[in-house]
Amino acid sequence: MCKYIDMCSFYIKFKNRESLIWKAMIKNYCIDGAECTRFHTYNKQGFKELPAEIMPTGNRVSKVFLSLR
Repeated sequence: MCKYIDMCSFYIKFKNRESLIWKAMIKNYCIDGAECTRFHTYNKQGFKELPAEIMPTGNRVSKVFLSLR
């Protein structure tokens, strides 16, 4: 599990989404610890708040993705 999970705005904002796509992404990056741009940013620069819409891949969440609940 990511050591920043309780502080990560991405996780906080999207963890309760019902879509299987969101659930898989949260599990893969936040729970299972896949390579995460947010994690690496926090480790290199210290914890700083990143916009929740920056995905673990480093890309912004698309409108299509945001429409998934």
